[in-house]
Amino acid sequence: MAVPVRNEAALLGRMLSALGGAMRQAPQRGAAVFVVNDTQDDSVSLITQWARSHAISIALVDTVFAPEIRNAPHARRLALDLAAYVAPEGMLLTTDADSHVGPGWVDTYLTRLAMGADFVCEDVRLDEDELTRLPDSVRRVGEIERAYFNASEQLWHRWTGGRAGPFAIRASGASMAMRTAAYLAVGRLPTPVSGEDSALCAAMLAAGLSVECLADIGTRTSARLEGRTTRGCGDALAQRARLADPPCDAALVPIATLRKRALAFTCWTSQSLESRLHPAGNSRPSHDRSRPMRASELESELELALTMLRMPDNVGADA
Repeated sequence: MAVPVRNEAALLGRMLSALGGAMRQAPQRGAAVFVVNDTQDDSVSLITQWARSHAISIALVDTVFAPEIRNAPHARRLALDLAAYVAPEGMLLTTDADSHVGPGWVDTYLTRLAMGADFVCEDVRLDEDELTRLPDSVRRVGEIERAYFNASEQLWHRWTGGRAGPFAIRASGASMAMRTAAYLAVGRLPTPVSGEDSALCAAMLAAGLSVECLADIGTRTSARLEGRTTRGCGDALAQRARLADPPCDAALVPIATLRKRALAFTCWTSQSLESRLHPAGNSRPSHDRSRPMRASELESELELALTMLRMPDNVGADA
């Protein structure tokens, strides 16, 4: 278990209580690694008291990172690196101090990894109590985004015949698990300024490892507007509360773009024999990149996607 912490005393009790419950339900307890980074509150004492009262083995690093790396990606990497050192042939789970996992969180992840997955993540939801205190626009944009993600996934599966895997995975540091061997094989956690969770997932996919995304196993993350890191969930929610037409998840693309990607994949796989015979002359189709769609654009594309899903499989394929 690897958890980065920074000034989270207000939410840490909830997180620790949920984590303790999930660990008790698991067939094996394991240990937890906490990296407390530049914290001015009593997070260290809260973690220590929790571990003692529940007889849980922990490793706790209380440190101050250099300014240029004083962020969540570097804190999570240190926590995962230490956990990998403790369990070189085991399994690593990670969450955030402002989140709370579901009761079966540990057991579910260990089961999926034991069944052959190398990396498993969860499409994490926002804490409902906190969400109700935000402007209605925040919930509305989130609902449109999730509906479009689901519609895109269905169309992608239809157009690729289910051979391409998911078109995108919404990995979140609030809920991820992996084999230690897989973590080390991809060179450990990438450390961009933000988005280390998505970067790790991308590294796993690029390495040809088995990646799964679970729809909902109970993890909820804070819906506050002021996060502890820049360009994180808090910043995105603040934009949705402030802007009339905020940008959405960059992984979501227009239907026309999704269709082009599906066609490119189909052409690439149809030449698989030629690829094996002449590998230097073939490569997997690249994904184009553009600015994130805004909420109004996403809503329009959602209408188109739902219309296409109502058509028979062989209708609209050339849209």
